[in-house]
Amino acid sequence: MIYLVKKKGVNPLTKTELFYPKWTRQTTVNETQLAKRMARGSTFSIGEVSGVFADFPQCIFDELLSGNAVSIDGLGTFKLKVSGKSQLKKEEVTSQGATISVVFDPSDELTSRLNDEKEFRFVEVPTKDGKQDAEEDDNNTTPPDDNGGGDDNGGGGF
Repeated sequence: MIYLVKKKGVNPLTKTELFYPKWTRQTTVNETQLAKRMARGSTFSIGEVSGVFADFPQCIFDELLSGNAVSIDGLGTFKLKVSGKSQLKKEEVTSQGATISVVFDPSDELTSRLNDEKEFRFVEVPTKDGKQDAEEDDNNTTPPDDNGGGDDNGGGGF
């Protein structure tokens, strides 16, 4: 089941108050919990699954460092994004000014499966200052754009 809250925001152009759905995290599942769940449905032990998880980040790192993207069927693709300061001359562009980040693009299958999920449940979640979920919070007074932008607690669109 996907848990949602009803958030209140303000359209920056019209200054109109709007409400939109936003995903709310229930908990974070760690590697050990995930390994136990995966081992239950397979012939692999929890230790074997945990071993694969332990090697996984290093394998992704090595492949990205080699200039490759890493695609995992049904999940998505990890790839590098490089940004840096623009220069007037080609010779002035150096790796010193470059910033590298990792981008994850979810697969169409994963996104489609989540969008097809029909079990949504709206929940009331009080904020640390006692406001309810539909009230404005200090971090997100503008509704997400139509592209589903938002913070790590999920976005939404209209």
